[in-house]
Amino acid sequence: MDVSASFKHCLQNWPKDLPQRGVVVTSFEEQIPFEGFLTSDSLVLFDRKAPDTTGARKVLLPYQNIAALKLIDVVSAKALAPMGLVGKLKE
Repeated sequence: MDVSASFKHCLQNWPKDLPQRGVVVTSFEEQIPFEGFLTSDSLVLFDRKAPDTTGARKVLLPYQNIAALKLIDVVSAKALAPMGLVGKLKE
């Protein structure tokens, strides 16, 4: 599975009990805080809580431009199972 497919899987299988917020790191070396997102087969739209310096509140990215997703909420390993993540975390 390529990296873009991995991020697509994670976002499309986001746990229902986990708020849709965090920080997406792009291949352009940007860090974009988000408070919600919408997915399609090839793109994801991230909703910002506040506009960036150009006034943009929404960011539309192809999955291949996602370098990392940072979760800002406390979450258990069990809660991340819908994303395909397994194992144990220090709780």
